[in-house]
Amino acid sequence: MATVLVVLMVVSAGGLSPPCAAAAKEEKPVVVLPPAAAPGEAPSADAAAFVRSCCDTALQADRDGSSFCYDHLLPYAAFFEGNQVKVAEVAATILSTNLWVYVDELRKVQGGAGKGDPNLNACVDDFSEAAGENITREALQSLGRLAAAGNGKRSKEDLENAQKWIKGVEKPYNGGIGKASGCEIGYLFTYSDDLPAQKTLGYTFNTASSLINHIKL
Repeated sequence: MATVLVVLMVVSAGGLSPPCAAAAKEEKPVVVLPPAAAPGEAPSADAAAFVRSCCDTALQADRDGSSFCYDHLLPYAAFFEGNQVKVAEVAATILSTNLWVYVDELRKVQGGAGKGDPNLNACVDDFSEAAGENITREALQSLGRLAAAGNGKRSKEDLENAQKWIKGVEKPYNGGIGKASGCEIGYLFTYSDDLPAQKTLGYTFNTASSLINHIKL
């Protein structure tokens, strides 16, 4: 059974040019994280050490990334119960949330200071596709099944679903490298004051990607 609830919200797409704006509808997932520790409530030493181990192993070459991973996942330490896939699942859920906050910010810029910017338009399209309802739902449900299955009983197909999703996010995140995407994210720093979610997007992506790619069947 999946450990993260995925429900559906239908919203009007913003920042679209007529005549699409009037008719376009977009479905995006609203994901619910497991209960976090209350402010000031520390997890057990063993639970905290497990989170540290998962982050250090997955991000061993990135000290700052490992620290970010630990700080942001520690509030859910009691939920993990020694299950590395649950750690990856929560990291993916946080990334999904961050992605849609980022897309919403991009669209606001698209209708204001960035109006007519073709790179910004490409980034809105590519990140919206990467964070889409269907692929995100499938990835989170797959991670939930992987977490429930246990070592040696996990489905290769479920792991591939999660990896497919994270690769889809990587495409616009890496911008025009190898012409994988029309979005050049580096140029978006022109609008950095209006894109606060961009400041942590790299860390949330690297955390989720590294943890997913360290899942063992």
